[in-house]
Amino acid sequence: MKRIVVASALCLLTTVAAWADVSVIERQGLNRVKGPNKIKRLGKAQVRTGEQNLVDASTLEFFINSNITFSTSSSASGAASEATYTGPVQATTSGGGTVSTTLSDAFDGYNSLCVSLTGATGPCTTADAAFTVYNDNGAGTLDGACGNRQINLNTQTIGPIQVARKVFVPSNDEFIRWFNTFTNTSGSSQTISVVTANNLGSDAATTIVTTSSGDAAVTTADRWVTTFQNFSGTTSTDVRLGHVLWGPGAAVGLSGVSFANGDENPFWSYSLTLAPGETRAILNFATGQPSRAEAAIKSNELLGLPPNALQCLSQAERGQIANFVGIPPAVTEIPTVSGLGLAAIALLLGGASFVLLRRRATA
Repeated sequence: MKRIVVASALCLLTTVAAWADVSVIERQGLNRVKGPNKIKRLGKAQVRTGEQNLVDASTLEFFINSNITFSTSSSASGAASEATYTGPVQATTSGGGTVSTTLSDAFDGYNSLCVSLTGATGPCTTADAAFTVYNDNGAGTLDGACGNRQINLNTQTIGPIQVARKVFVPSNDEFIRWFNTFTNTSGSSQTISVVTANNLGSDAATTIVTTSSGDAAVTTADRWVTTFQNFSGTTSTDVRLGHVLWGPGAAVGLSGVSFANGDENPFWSYSLTLAPGETRAILNFATGQPSRAEAAIKSNELLGLPPNALQCLSQAERGQIANFVGIPPAVTEIPTVSGLGLAAIALLLGGASFVLLRRRATA
């Protein structure tokens, strides 16, 4: 009897381990399965081994992979395994109304990072030798200088490139940010492809809502995209998502992108050329909202890098950003004069006029 139980347990563990790209294998205290690969939690999410959680201003809680020790793509180090509200929000319905509910299941692994030294543009999978996944780098640390709002992950060497990540969630705004740096340690220029791997958790109901260009057809010209899990009846239980990819005036835009209805595994890529010793960075944002309209509004707001978007990044780090203008162009200030200065100028002009008039009168 014991042998049967042990054999059954081993079989179950083997089956679970086969789902390497789904966050089911990374969790403890799982509650119920929705569809073949989706995991839902009942109530507040439980932190699993190696996972760190940060809550934004809207009470959306992000679960960020830290000490991942197995082979995976979309659930690798620094990716968000899940995002769920800690309590009810006013979620929109198909008819334009709202319902009070706790939206969850934003991701089943989002914004994993892959690097190709051969120019591959995706999709990134662990079976593709053209890519190396940023993964298995030990535990990240909370950044005390950032009020523990940022997770600093360790450096991984991929060929001549050193790769590091920082994941930030603000307490005073509604987004998650990835700051990914790439340093060329060789003595010659290197061109690399930087590719994301994602699982939105919305299965075949994945729906593109809109893009920065105003339509639902995603191209490399689009700077942001919003998606959600389509309504079932009049409601959708998943968080509405905005994906912010690159900004106006940036030196580096998208080299490839794939978003499609019914496909929960979008990806996008960038091409970076690094001089010897040079470090450049790729910045990405995601926002979770209770409505599709709010996801678009916040995505468009983040596009301009408002002050909150650059919290906990030094001036040097901002200058490394390639796909946004991290440091605004210098503005030449026109000298201004105080009220007292204006009064003095007026008296001087008045005195000069008086002298000039007297000279004319006596001439």
